[in-house]
Amino acid sequence: MPSIKPSELTAEQRSLDAHVRQLMAGLPAPFTSTDPDGALIGPFPVMLRFPGLARPLLEWFTAGTGASVLPARVREVAILTTGSRYAAAYELYSHSRVALDVGLPEDIIEGLVAGQRPAGMTAEETVAHDVAARLHSGAPLPGALYRAGVRAFGDSGTAELVFLVAQYAAISAILNAYDVPLPPDGD
Repeated sequence: MPSIKPSELTAEQRSLDAHVRQLMAGLPAPFTSTDPDGALIGPFPVMLRFPGLARPLLEWFTAGTGASVLPARVREVAILTTGSRYAAAYELYSHSRVALDVGLPEDIIEGLVAGQRPAGMTAEETVAHDVAARLHSGAPLPGALYRAGVRAFGDSGTAELVFLVAQYAAISAILNAYDVPLPPDGD
């Protein structure tokens, strides 16, 4: 689905475009989110075409990130584990860069992108990976793994982790449904 030039956006799309740009401005790492014309890329052309569906999804994301209790590295482990399960290229591209920026070592990022459980993760990062991987297996989260999440992150942090995995599963599905390509600097 091609990007939409800013000059070609409808009023409703322009409002959503501004909201997305504001959200993107708060991200910690540089990755390409616009094309040479300044149009949003990644999942955003799809969202701009269906603003009535996209706005609630973005509000859900905002609610989950506004008062995050999870450490940034833990969040990125869960996101990359989710992206790898879906083979969502743009998600893996963008969040590999975010993960690097928040301090995850390259070998751990590469392992997560490859769908592995890398050695060298902290105990919290391992719990986040295991929760995300188990949720994507289609089976219930075992009680012992849930309790490990609560010990690591508390009740609220564990709920945030579960919702984060669900959010990025949704984004991965959108990226894959529309076969969203990588930008020229994607690797």
